[in-house]
Amino acid sequence: MTALQTGNPTLYALALDRLARHKSQIGREFKGRFIQIFLALKFFQNSIPSMFSGKFVSTESLQTLLDNLYARHSRPPGECVLMVFEGTYLARTGVVGTSNTVAQNTWRNNFNLQKGVGCYASRQELSSPTFLAQPRHDCTHLVPAVAGSLNGAKCALSPRGAAYRSEEHAKWLRIDHGGNGYAVADLMNVDNFKGVLAPGGRRLPVDPLIVALYHDALPSRSAIRPQGVEVSDFKADFSLSPSEFSAYFDDSASNPDNGAIRSASGAAPVPLAGAATPTPLAAPTPPTRRPSRVADLSGTPVAPPSVNSGWSAEEFVRQALINLGWATVNVSRQQLGYDLLGQRGKATRFFEVKSSLGYCSPRLTEREWEQATQLGSDYILAIIENFNPDGTNEIFWVPNPAGTCAATASLTTQFGIARHVWQAAAVDSIGL
Repeated sequence: MTALQTGNPTLYALALDRLARHKSQIGREFKGRFIQIFLALKFFQNSIPSMFSGKFVSTESLQTLLDNLYARHSRPPGECVLMVFEGTYLARTGVVGTSNTVAQNTWRNNFNLQKGVGCYASRQELSSPTFLAQPRHDCTHLVPAVAGSLNGAKCALSPRGAAYRSEEHAKWLRIDHGGNGYAVADLMNVDNFKGVLAPGGRRLPVDPLIVALYHDALPSRSAIRPQGVEVSDFKADFSLSPSEFSAYFDDSASNPDNGAIRSASGAAPVPLAGAATPTPLAAPTPPTRRPSRVADLSGTPVAPPSVNSGWSAEEFVRQALINLGWATVNVSRQQLGYDLLGQRGKATRFFEVKSSLGYCSPRLTEREWEQATQLGSDYILAIIENFNPDGTNEIFWVPNPAGTCAATASLTTQFGIARHVWQAAAVDSIGL
């Protein structure tokens, strides 16, 4: 077959329609959200730790990777993450969507055991075909509330007593008992995934899926191919072996969903009726990497607001980015491993702000460093030295700190005081 022209918006609309039809035909067995998680695990399989590595990826990093894979670059952060089989868009994690009042949290629940693909079992158990095929309500680690049911049941291995919500799901992720995140079970074990990807043997039509995945995708997360995308490109990008592809996807011309895409793929791009035309934005200018030692170090000066409202360092950086043409959202309270999400043209960047009242030797948390490592050049440190919330400050930009800066790991000792302890020691007056 010829390459699919994934830049055609009419073909994209048709692809989403055919995928929604496929979902509707299968019915309640279809689990589109989990198919998207699987595709992300495959796309990023070289950077997401396996359960045999002894390492884990944090919830926040995994959510960011998923958002990046499915974000459509011409759409704003409040409605850009494509739900492939519904044809709808959600906000990025941590961003309040256009129709929401709280920050978006699309993927987290689907990682855990309550209503997702997470499992606390050992890697030896998760390597066993028998254990993987065993329904969760028959698990030896289950502490049932009602015999033979997941409703209200708990996992004996969970240190926090996580409870199920009556939903039976496959076991794809090993949950770290120490709260460090997730590791992936064997991604090459077709039997562990085909029940979701191809329920009852009804495989996914690959042509509409390719168009949906590649149309308007972020350049940093999807190869740009002006000549179009072929099935072989899809296999390579998602690390699919021949046996995996044949188990999950249908590329036959007799498939009506593939046929509809192939029949329409020769048409010229036509704007969708009633669709909003994306506002053209200036192409991003990559931050300049400075030498490690320069005498005349200078940054981006930013003046304080005319009316001081107690700007934080994050707000100074956000204003600087806005002045540079970036649509910027402050997500610092969400503890995602970065403070600001910036979008300009086809570029999406993640900014972590560090400031000090004197010279700054920034310290990144383990979560921030993990995001910096995962996101590479898309992750930028914004450093403000001698921070003055009432005056002009200079911002120094450090792209890809995990790749360009040597860092020293350190452990910090903290001292916790239980609430009942400080309550017993509290006094009515301190004598002032």
